Amino acid sequence: MSLEPGWYVDPADTETRRWWDGEGWIGAPIPVDVTPPDGPPP
Repeated sequence: MSLEPGWYVDPADTETRRWWDGEGWIGAPIPVDVTPPDGPPP
């Protein structure tokens, strides 16, 4: 089972979230307590 694209807690730093594109992490991390944008990072 693979994860759908979306914002998830970064396993390398549980205090941040990163965008998972279905194959890997992309974009800069954001603090875990910040509401993520509706879509992927620019």
